Amino acid sequence: MNHEKTYLAVVVSLLILTVITVTTSYFNFGIFNIVVAMAIASIKASLVCLYFMHLKYDNKFNQVVFISAFIFLAIFIGLTGADVFLR
Repeated sequence: MNHEKTYLAVVVSLLILTVITVTTSYFNFGIFNIVVAMAIASIKASLVCLYFMHLKYDNKFNQVVFISAFIFLAIFIGLTGADVFLR
């Protein structure tokens, strides 16, 4: 029964974040448009991974693998962006 409340809270949070995503698309944050969009998307992805993929209650090794992959992805995107924007 407790898990149902947790899942409901996560779904409501995801819906609220979706509304925030759509709302922020109507505003112009200048060069921070991508930063705002990626921050909201990262929060949503973290909620999905932690609760619906059960990483929050899983073995610590799986969490380390997931976080390491996320860090390497961020480094790859950062270096690719730097290469594109600094040409």
